[in-house]
Amino acid sequence: MKFFWKIYFSFTILLLLSFGLFGTWMIQLSFEKSCQRALEENERENRMFQLSFEMNMNALDKLYRNEEIIPVTASSVIENLSNNGTVYRIYNSSRELLYENYSQVVFQNTLLDQLNQDTPCGYQLVREDDMTYLVFACRSVVDRQEYFLENIKNISDVYTERENYYDWYTMIMLILAVVVTVVVFVVTHMLTRSIASLSQTTRRFAKGDYEVRAAEKGGDEIAQLAYDFNDMADTISEKIDELAMQARRQEDFTASFAHELKTPLTSIIGYADMLRTVECTKEEMLEAVNYIFHQGKRLESLSFKLLELIVTDRQDYAFRPLSLTKLVEEAVQITEIKRREKLILLNKDYEETLVQGEKDLLISVFTNLLDNAAKAVEPGDVIQIRGKQYGEQYLFCVIDNGCGMEQQDVSRITEAFYMVDKSRARKEGGAGLGMTLISRILAVHKIRWKIFSAPGRGTAVALRFGKKEDREDKA
Repeated sequence: MKFFWKIYFSFTILLLLSFGLFGTWMIQLSFEKSCQRALEENERENRMFQLSFEMNMNALDKLYRNEEIIPVTASSVIENLSNNGTVYRIYNSSRELLYENYSQVVFQNTLLDQLNQDTPCGYQLVREDDMTYLVFACRSVVDRQEYFLENIKNISDVYTERENYYDWYTMIMLILAVVVTVVVFVVTHMLTRSIASLSQTTRRFAKGDYEVRAAEKGGDEIAQLAYDFNDMADTISEKIDELAMQARRQEDFTASFAHELKTPLTSIIGYADMLRTVECTKEEMLEAVNYIFHQGKRLESLSFKLLELIVTDRQDYAFRPLSLTKLVEEAVQITEIKRREKLILLNKDYEETLVQGEKDLLISVFTNLLDNAAKAVEPGDVIQIRGKQYGEQYLFCVIDNGCGMEQQDVSRITEAFYMVDKSRARKEGGAGLGMTLISRILAVHKIRWKIFSAPGRGTAVALRFGKKEDREDKA
Protein backbone atom coordinates (compact mmCIF):
# COMPACT_ATOMS: atom_id res chain seq x y z
CA MET A 1 0.00 0.00 0.00
CA LYS A 2 1.27 3.45 -0.89
CA PHE A 3 2.30 5.87 1.85
CA PHE A 4 -0.48 8.26 0.71
CA TRP A 5 -3.20 5.67 1.37
CA LYS A 6 -1.64 4.62 4.66
CA ILE A 7 -1.81 8.19 5.94
CA TYR A 8 -5.26 8.72 4.44
CA PHE A 9 -6.87 5.63 5.98
CA SER A 10 -5.03 6.06 9.28
CA PHE A 11 -6.19 9.67 9.74
CA THR A 12 -9.73 8.90 8.53
CA ILE A 13 -10.19 5.92 10.84
CA LEU A 14 -8.56 7.74 13.76
CA LEU A 15 -10.75 10.84 13.39
CA LEU A 16 -14.00 8.93 12.85
CA LEU A 17 -13.22 6.58 15.72
CA SER A 18 -12.35 9.52 17.97
CA PHE A 19 -15.57 11.39 17.10
CA GLY A 20 -17.62 8.19 17.46
CA LEU A 21 -16.19 7.27 20.86
CA PHE A 22 -16.36 10.84 22.13
CA GLY A 23 -19.98 11.29 21.01
CA THR A 24 -21.01 7.93 22.47
CA TRP A 25 -19.30 8.79 25.73
CA MET A 26 -21.03 12.19 25.90
CA ILE A 27 -24.47 10.68 25.22
CA GLN A 28 -23.88 7.93 27.78
CA LEU A 29 -22.64 10.49 30.33
CA SER A 30 -25.74 12.63 29.77
CA PHE A 31 -27.95 9.56 30.11
CA GLU A 32 -26.30 8.50 33.37
CA LYS A 33 -26.70 12.00 34.81
CA SER A 34 -30.40 12.01 33.87
CA CYS A 35 -30.86 8.62 35.54
CA GLN A 36 -29.03 9.90 38.61
CA ARG A 37 -31.27 12.97 38.79
CA ALA A 38 -34.39 10.80 38.47
CA LEU A 39 -33.10 8.50 41.23
CA GLU A 40 -32.35 11.43 43.55
CA GLU A 41 -35.73 12.99 42.85
CA ASN A 42 -37.52 9.69 43.47
CA GLU A 43 -35.57 9.15 46.67
CA ARG A 44 -36.43 12.65 47.84
CA GLU A 45 -40.11 12.09 47.13
CA ASN A 46 -39.99 8.79 48.98
CA ARG A 47 -38.42 10.46 52.00
CA MET A 48 -41.13 13.13 52.01
CA PHE A 49 -43.77 10.41 51.62
CA GLN A 50 -42.29 8.46 54.53
CA LEU A 51 -41.95 11.50 56.79
CA SER A 52 -45.48 12.70 56.15
CA PHE A 53 -46.91 9.20 56.63
CA GLU A 54 -45.14 8.69 59.95
CA MET A 55 -46.17 12.14 61.24
CA ASN A 56 -49.82 11.55 60.35
CA MET A 57 -49.82 8.07 61.86
CA ASN A 58 -48.18 9.28 65.05
CA ALA A 59 -50.77 12.07 65.33
CA LEU A 60 -53.60 9.50 65.50
CA ASP A 61 -54.74 7.86 68.70
CA LYS A 62 -53.45 4.35 69.18
CA LEU A 63 -56.99 3.04 68.96
CA TYR A 64 -57.24 4.17 65.38
CA ARG A 65 -53.82 2.99 64.19
CA ASN A 66 -54.82 0.01 62.09
CA GLU A 67 -54.72 -1.03 58.46
CA GLU A 68 -58.23 0.35 57.78
CA ILE A 69 -57.06 3.90 58.44
CA ILE A 70 -54.08 3.55 56.12
CA PRO A 71 -55.85 4.49 52.82
CA VAL A 72 -57.36 7.62 54.44
CA THR A 73 -54.06 8.70 55.94
CA ALA A 74 -52.15 7.95 52.69
CA SER A 75 -54.63 9.96 50.59
CA SER A 76 -54.20 12.92 52.92
CA VAL A 77 -50.42 12.63 52.71
CA ILE A 78 -50.30 12.30 48.89
CA GLU A 79 -52.50 15.38 48.47
CA ASN A 80 -49.77 17.43 50.11
CA LEU A 81 -47.05 15.94 47.87
CA SER A 82 -46.29 16.98 44.28
CA ASN A 83 -48.38 14.78 42.06
CA ASN A 84 -46.34 14.44 38.87
CA GLY A 85 -47.45 10.98 37.82
CA THR A 86 -45.61 9.16 40.59
CA VAL A 87 -47.29 6.02 41.86
CA TYR A 88 -47.30 5.71 45.68
CA ARG A 89 -47.92 2.40 47.42
CA ILE A 90 -48.06 1.22 51.04
CA TYR A 91 -47.50 -2.39 52.12
CA ASN A 92 -47.83 -4.06 55.51
CA SER A 93 -45.15 -6.23 57.06
CA SER A 94 -46.40 -9.19 55.05
CA ARG A 95 -45.78 -7.27 51.78
CA GLU A 96 -49.54 -7.06 51.18
CA LEU A 97 -50.70 -3.94 49.30
CA LEU A 98 -52.69 -1.60 51.55
CA TYR A 99 -52.83 1.45 49.32
CA GLU A 100 -51.88 2.84 45.89
CA ASN A 101 -52.89 6.08 44.23
CA TYR A 102 -52.74 4.69 40.66
CA SER A 103 -53.58 1.20 39.62
CA GLN A 104 -52.55 1.48 35.95
CA VAL A 105 -48.97 0.40 36.63
CA VAL A 106 -48.95 -3.36 37.02
CA PHE A 107 -45.68 -5.33 37.20
CA GLN A 108 -43.84 -7.62 39.51
CA ASN A 109 -40.67 -6.59 41.34
CA THR A 110 -38.56 -8.14 44.04
CA LEU A 111 -37.40 -4.95 45.72
CA LEU A 112 -39.55 -5.37 48.86
CA ASP A 113 -38.06 -8.80 49.49
CA GLN A 114 -34.60 -7.21 49.68
CA LEU A 115 -35.54 -4.70 52.44
CA ASN A 116 -34.98 -5.46 56.12
CA GLN A 117 -33.70 -3.82 59.25
CA ASP A 118 -30.15 -3.68 57.89
CA THR A 119 -31.24 -2.48 54.42
CA PRO A 120 -34.16 -0.13 55.03
CA CYS A 121 -34.18 1.46 51.55
CA GLY A 122 -33.42 0.45 47.97
CA TYR A 123 -34.29 1.00 44.33
CA GLN A 124 -34.85 -1.07 41.22
CA LEU A 125 -35.25 -0.47 37.46
CA VAL A 126 -38.09 -2.38 35.81
CA ARG A 127 -38.68 -2.74 32.05
CA GLU A 128 -42.29 -3.48 31.15
CA ASP A 129 -43.83 -3.22 27.65
CA ASP A 130 -41.15 -0.83 26.29
CA MET A 131 -41.58 1.27 29.42
CA THR A 132 -38.96 1.84 32.09
CA TYR A 133 -39.90 2.41 35.73
CA LEU A 134 -37.73 3.49 38.62
CA VAL A 135 -38.97 1.88 41.85
CA PHE A 136 -37.82 3.25 45.21
CA ALA A 137 -38.95 1.70 48.51
CA CYS A 138 -38.24 2.25 52.21
CA ARG A 139 -39.05 0.41 55.42
CA SER A 140 -41.00 2.47 57.96
CA VAL A 141 -41.89 1.59 61.58
CA VAL A 142 -44.81 3.30 63.39
CA ASP A 143 -45.50 2.23 66.98
CA ARG A 144 -43.60 -0.99 66.39
CA GLN A 145 -45.72 -1.71 63.36
CA GLU A 146 -43.70 -2.27 60.12
CA TYR A 147 -44.77 -0.76 56.82
CA PHE A 148 -43.15 -0.52 53.38
CA LEU A 149 -43.58 2.69 51.38
CA GLU A 150 -42.98 2.47 47.65
CA ASN A 151 -43.04 5.10 44.92
CA ILE A 152 -42.77 4.29 41.22
CA LYS A 153 -41.68 6.81 38.62
CA ASN A 154 -41.87 6.39 34.84
CA ILE A 155 -38.45 7.36 33.42
CA SER A 156 -39.04 6.09 29.89
CA ASP A 157 -38.48 9.64 28.61
CA VAL A 158 -34.84 9.41 29.76
CA TYR A 159 -34.30 6.28 27.64
CA THR A 160 -36.27 7.77 24.75
CA GLU A 161 -34.08 10.86 24.91
CA ARG A 162 -30.96 8.69 24.75
CA GLU A 163 -32.27 6.84 21.70
CA ASN A 164 -33.09 10.16 20.05
CA TYR A 165 -29.56 11.38 20.77
CA TYR A 166 -28.13 8.20 19.21
CA ASP A 167 -30.28 8.62 16.10
CA TRP A 168 -29.30 12.27 15.82
CA TYR A 169 -25.63 11.50 16.40
CA THR A 170 -25.69 8.71 13.80
CA MET A 171 -26.91 11.22 11.21
CA ILE A 172 -24.22 13.68 12.30
CA MET A 173 -21.55 10.96 12.05
CA LEU A 174 -22.62 10.10 8.51
CA ILE A 175 -22.29 13.73 7.46
CA LEU A 176 -19.06 14.05 9.42
CA ALA A 177 -17.65 10.91 7.76
CA VAL A 178 -18.16 12.49 4.32
CA VAL A 179 -16.58 15.79 5.43
CA VAL A 180 -13.67 14.07 7.19
CA THR A 181 -13.03 11.85 4.17
CA VAL A 182 -12.76 14.85 1.86
CA VAL A 183 -10.72 16.98 4.28
CA VAL A 184 -8.29 14.17 5.13
CA PHE A 185 -7.86 13.39 1.43
CA VAL A 186 -6.93 17.01 0.69
CA VAL A 187 -4.64 17.31 3.72
CA THR A 188 -2.96 13.97 2.97
CA HIS A 189 -2.40 15.02 -0.62
CA MET A 190 -0.78 18.27 0.55
CA LEU A 191 1.41 16.41 3.05
CA THR A 192 2.58 13.72 0.64
CA ARG A 193 2.85 15.89 -2.47
CA SER A 194 6.46 16.79 -1.74
CA ILE A 195 7.25 13.12 -0.98
CA ALA A 196 5.68 12.06 -4.30
CA SER A 197 7.67 14.77 -6.08
CA LEU A 198 10.88 13.61 -4.38
CA SER A 199 10.08 10.00 -5.32
CA GLN A 200 9.53 10.99 -8.95
CA THR A 201 12.79 12.94 -8.93
CA THR A 202 14.59 9.91 -7.46
CA ARG A 203 13.24 7.63 -10.20
CA ARG A 204 14.34 10.08 -12.90
CA PHE A 205 17.78 10.29 -11.31
CA ALA A 206 17.96 6.47 -11.15
CA LYS A 207 17.14 6.29 -14.87
CA GLY A 208 20.12 8.47 -15.74
CA ASP A 209 18.82 12.06 -15.58
CA TYR A 210 21.64 13.29 -13.36
CA GLU A 211 20.73 16.96 -13.79
CA VAL A 212 17.33 16.65 -12.10
CA ARG A 213 17.02 18.04 -8.56
CA ALA A 214 14.32 18.00 -5.90
CA ALA A 215 12.43 21.17 -4.96
CA GLU A 216 13.51 22.50 -1.56
CA LYS A 217 10.41 24.17 -0.11
CA GLY A 218 9.77 24.91 3.55
CA GLY A 219 11.82 24.04 6.58
CA ASP A 220 10.37 20.71 7.65
CA GLU A 221 11.92 17.25 7.59
CA ILE A 222 10.80 16.61 3.99
CA ALA A 223 12.53 19.80 2.84
CA GLN A 224 15.65 18.65 4.70
CA LEU A 225 15.34 15.27 2.96
CA ALA A 226 15.12 17.05 -0.41
CA TYR A 227 18.21 19.09 0.50
CA ASP A 228 20.10 15.92 1.48
CA PHE A 229 19.00 14.24 -1.76
CA ASN A 230 20.25 17.20 -3.82
CA ASP A 231 23.53 17.15 -1.93
CA MET A 232 23.85 13.41 -2.58
CA ALA A 233 22.91 13.94 -6.27
CA ASP A 234 25.57 16.66 -6.61
CA THR A 235 28.17 14.38 -5.07
CA ILE A 236 27.21 11.46 -7.30
CA SER A 237 27.20 13.69 -10.39
CA GLU A 238 30.65 14.95 -9.49
CA LYS A 239 31.90 11.40 -9.00
CA ILE A 240 30.36 10.33 -12.31
CA ASP A 241 32.00 13.29 -14.06
CA GLU A 242 35.30 12.41 -12.41
CA LEU A 243 34.99 8.78 -13.49
CA ALA A 244 34.05 9.82 -17.02
CA MET A 245 36.98 12.22 -17.12
CA GLN A 246 39.27 9.56 -15.72
CA ALA A 247 38.04 7.08 -18.34
CA ARG A 248 38.63 9.63 -21.11
CA ARG A 249 42.08 10.34 -19.76
CA GLN A 250 42.80 6.63 -19.62
CA GLU A 251 41.66 6.25 -23.22
CA ASP A 252 43.71 9.27 -24.25
CA PHE A 253 46.69 7.91 -22.35
CA THR A 254 46.37 4.50 -24.02
CA ALA A 255 45.93 6.04 -27.48
CA SER A 256 48.85 8.41 -26.97
CA PHE A 257 51.04 5.66 -25.58
CA ALA A 258 50.23 3.42 -28.56
CA HIS A 259 51.00 6.28 -30.93
CA GLU A 260 54.26 7.11 -29.18
CA LEU A 261 55.31 3.46 -29.47
CA LYS A 262 54.16 3.10 -33.06
CA THR A 263 56.23 5.95 -34.51
CA PRO A 264 59.72 4.86 -33.35
CA LEU A 265 58.92 1.15 -33.81
CA THR A 266 57.81 1.77 -37.39
CA SER A 267 61.07 3.60 -38.10
CA ILE A 268 63.18 0.95 -36.38
CA ILE A 269 61.43 -1.87 -38.25
CA GLY A 270 61.69 0.02 -41.55
CA TYR A 271 65.41 0.79 -41.26
CA ALA A 272 66.16 -2.70 -39.93
CA ASP A 273 64.30 -4.25 -42.86
CA MET A 274 66.23 -1.99 -45.26
CA LEU A 275 69.54 -3.13 -43.75
CA ARG A 276 68.37 -6.74 -43.98
CA THR A 277 67.13 -6.72 -47.58
CA VAL A 278 68.89 -3.88 -49.41
CA GLU A 279 72.57 -3.52 -50.30
CA CYS A 280 73.48 -0.17 -48.70
CA THR A 281 76.51 2.03 -48.84
CA LYS A 282 78.50 2.64 -45.72
CA GLU A 283 77.03 6.13 -45.29
CA GLU A 284 73.44 4.80 -45.68
CA MET A 285 74.19 1.99 -43.27
CA LEU A 286 75.56 4.43 -40.65
CA GLU A 287 72.55 6.72 -41.11
CA ALA A 288 70.14 3.80 -40.64
CA VAL A 289 71.98 2.45 -37.62
CA ASN A 290 72.16 5.95 -36.11
CA TYR A 291 68.40 6.42 -36.60
CA ILE A 292 67.69 3.02 -35.06
CA PHE A 293 69.90 3.96 -32.11
CA HIS A 294 68.14 7.30 -31.47
CA GLN A 295 64.67 5.77 -31.77
CA GLY A 296 65.71 2.99 -29.40
CA LYS A 297 66.94 5.58 -26.88
CA ARG A 298 63.61 7.36 -27.25
CA LEU A 299 61.76 4.13 -26.46
CA GLU A 300 64.08 3.57 -23.50
CA SER A 301 63.36 7.08 -22.19
CA LEU A 302 59.62 6.54 -22.65
CA SER A 303 59.71 3.25 -20.75
CA PHE A 304 61.74 4.77 -17.91
CA LYS A 305 59.31 7.69 -17.54
CA LEU A 306 56.29 5.38 -17.56
CA LEU A 307 57.95 3.22 -14.92
CA GLU A 308 58.64 6.30 -12.79
CA LEU A 309 54.98 7.39 -13.10
CA ILE A 310 53.76 3.98 -11.96
CA VAL A 311 56.23 3.74 -9.09
CA THR A 312 55.49 7.32 -7.97
CA ASP A 313 51.79 6.53 -7.49
CA ARG A 314 52.24 3.18 -5.74
CA GLN A 315 55.18 3.56 -3.39
CA ASP A 316 55.58 5.11 0.05
CA TYR A 317 58.72 7.15 0.60
CA ALA A 318 60.74 8.04 3.67
CA PHE A 319 61.69 11.73 3.40
CA ARG A 320 64.94 13.08 4.83
CA PRO A 321 66.81 16.40 4.75
CA LEU A 322 68.69 16.88 1.45
CA SER A 323 71.09 19.52 0.20
CA LEU A 324 69.42 21.50 -2.58
CA THR A 325 72.80 22.35 -4.10
CA LYS A 326 73.78 18.69 -4.46
CA LEU A 327 70.40 17.82 -6.01
CA VAL A 328 70.59 20.62 -8.58
CA GLU A 329 74.23 19.95 -9.44
CA GLU A 330 73.49 16.28 -10.10
CA ALA A 331 70.58 17.25 -12.36
CA VAL A 332 72.83 19.77 -14.15
CA GLN A 333 75.43 17.07 -14.75
CA ILE A 334 72.81 14.65 -16.14
CA THR A 335 71.53 17.22 -18.65
CA GLU A 336 74.98 18.60 -19.56
CA ILE A 337 75.33 16.71 -22.87
CA LYS A 338 72.13 18.13 -24.39
CA ARG A 339 73.03 21.71 -23.40
CA ARG A 340 76.54 21.28 -24.78
CA GLU A 341 75.15 20.05 -28.12
CA LYS A 342 72.99 23.21 -28.42
CA LEU A 343 75.61 25.51 -26.87
CA ILE A 344 73.14 26.51 -24.16
CA LEU A 345 74.50 28.56 -21.27
CA LEU A 346 73.47 27.96 -17.66
CA ASN A 347 73.19 30.91 -15.25
CA LYS A 348 73.01 29.72 -11.62
CA ASP A 349 72.19 31.98 -8.70
CA TYR A 350 70.63 30.15 -5.76
CA GLU A 351 71.22 29.91 -2.03
CA GLU A 352 72.02 26.65 -0.28
CA THR A 353 69.25 25.11 1.86
CA LEU A 354 68.00 21.77 3.12
CA VAL A 355 64.76 20.34 1.74
CA GLN A 356 62.70 17.37 2.94
CA GLY A 357 62.21 14.70 0.29
CA GLU A 358 63.30 11.57 -1.56
CA LYS A 359 66.58 12.06 -3.38
CA ASP A 360 65.96 10.24 -6.68
CA LEU A 361 62.49 11.76 -7.14
CA LEU A 362 63.67 15.34 -6.56
CA ILE A 363 66.63 14.79 -8.92
CA SER A 364 64.11 13.60 -11.50
CA VAL A 365 62.11 16.86 -11.00
CA PHE A 366 65.17 19.10 -11.53
CA THR A 367 66.35 16.96 -14.43
CA ASN A 368 63.03 17.20 -16.24
CA LEU A 369 62.80 20.96 -15.62
CA LEU A 370 66.27 21.53 -17.07
CA ASP A 371 65.58 19.11 -19.94
CA ASN A 372 62.31 20.89 -20.85
CA ALA A 373 64.00 24.28 -20.71
CA ALA A 374 66.79 23.01 -23.02
CA LYS A 375 64.20 21.76 -25.54
CA ALA A 376 62.34 25.09 -25.51
CA VAL A 377 65.30 27.45 -26.18
CA GLU A 378 67.26 28.05 -29.34
CA PRO A 379 70.98 27.18 -29.62
CA GLY A 380 73.14 29.72 -27.76
CA ASP A 381 70.33 30.85 -25.40
CA VAL A 382 70.55 30.97 -21.60
CA ILE A 383 68.75 28.95 -18.90
CA GLN A 384 68.58 30.58 -15.46
CA ILE A 385 68.38 28.80 -12.11
CA ARG A 386 67.30 31.00 -9.19
CA GLY A 387 66.77 30.15 -5.52
CA LYS A 388 66.22 32.31 -2.44
CA GLN A 389 65.20 31.82 1.19
CA TYR A 390 62.09 33.75 2.37
CA GLY A 391 61.67 33.16 6.08
CA GLU A 392 60.82 29.50 6.56
CA GLN A 393 60.09 28.99 2.86
CA TYR A 394 62.41 28.61 -0.10
CA LEU A 395 61.52 29.72 -3.64
CA PHE A 396 63.23 27.85 -6.51
CA CYS A 397 62.80 28.79 -10.22
CA VAL A 398 63.97 27.47 -13.59
CA ILE A 399 63.63 30.21 -16.24
CA ASP A 400 64.14 30.05 -20.01
CA ASN A 401 63.63 32.56 -22.83
CA GLY A 402 62.33 29.95 -25.28
CA CYS A 403 59.14 29.64 -27.32
CA GLY A 404 56.74 29.86 -24.37
CA MET A 405 53.12 28.65 -24.26
CA GLU A 406 49.55 29.89 -24.43
CA GLN A 407 47.51 29.87 -21.21
CA GLN A 408 45.33 26.97 -22.35
CA ASP A 409 48.51 24.95 -22.97
CA VAL A 410 49.78 25.75 -19.46
CA SER A 411 46.58 24.34 -17.93
CA ARG A 412 47.02 21.05 -19.86
CA ILE A 413 50.78 20.67 -19.77
CA THR A 414 50.67 18.11 -16.91
CA GLU A 415 48.41 15.72 -18.90
CA ALA A 416 50.20 12.56 -20.00
CA PHE A 417 51.51 12.70 -23.61
CA TYR A 418 50.29 16.28 -24.06
CA MET A 419 52.77 18.27 -26.20
CA VAL A 420 52.42 21.92 -27.17
CA ASP A 421 54.43 21.48 -30.37
CA LYS A 422 54.43 17.76 -31.24
CA SER A 423 56.89 18.01 -34.15
CA ARG A 424 59.36 20.01 -32.08
CA ALA A 425 58.94 17.72 -29.06
CA ARG A 426 59.52 14.55 -31.10
CA LYS A 427 62.49 16.14 -32.80
CA GLU A 428 63.94 16.82 -29.35
CA GLY A 429 63.14 13.25 -28.25
CA GLY A 430 60.23 14.16 -25.95
CA ALA A 431 57.17 12.01 -25.28
CA GLY A 432 54.95 14.41 -23.28
CA LEU A 433 55.51 12.73 -19.91
CA GLY A 434 58.05 15.03 -18.26
CA MET A 435 55.62 17.56 -16.77
CA THR A 436 53.23 14.76 -15.78
CA LEU A 437 56.05 13.11 -13.84
CA ILE A 438 57.00 16.44 -12.23
CA SER A 439 53.41 17.07 -11.08
CA ARG A 440 53.15 13.56 -9.57
CA ILE A 441 56.44 13.86 -7.67
CA LEU A 442 55.63 17.34 -6.35
CA ALA A 443 52.20 16.09 -5.24
CA VAL A 444 53.89 13.26 -3.31
CA HIS A 445 56.15 15.85 -1.60
CA LYS A 446 53.22 18.32 -1.12
CA ILE A 447 55.31 21.03 -2.78
CA ARG A 448 53.34 23.91 -4.28
CA TRP A 449 54.38 25.04 -7.75
CA LYS A 450 53.26 27.21 -10.63
CA ILE A 451 54.08 27.76 -14.30
CA PHE A 452 54.39 31.24 -15.80
CA SER A 453 54.64 31.38 -19.59
CA ALA A 454 53.91 33.60 -22.56
CA PRO A 455 54.37 32.85 -26.30
CA GLY A 456 57.72 34.09 -27.55
CA ARG A 457 58.84 35.28 -24.11
CA GLY A 458 59.78 32.02 -22.42
CA THR A 459 58.65 30.01 -19.41
CA ALA A 460 59.36 30.10 -15.66
CA VAL A 461 58.55 27.19 -13.33
CA ALA A 462 58.47 28.17 -9.62
CA LEU A 463 58.66 25.66 -6.75
CA ARG A 464 58.00 26.65 -3.13
CA PHE A 465 59.66 24.51 -0.47
CA GLY A 466 58.83 24.83 3.21
CA LYS A 467 58.65 22.97 6.47
CA LYS A 468 57.13 19.52 6.15
CA GLU A 469 54.31 20.29 8.56
CA ASP A 470 53.71 23.61 6.81
CA ARG A 471 53.39 21.86 3.46
CA GLU A 472 50.93 19.34 4.91
CA ASP A 473 48.75 22.09 6.36
CA LYS A 474 48.62 24.15 3.19
CA ALA A 475 48.64 21.44 0.54
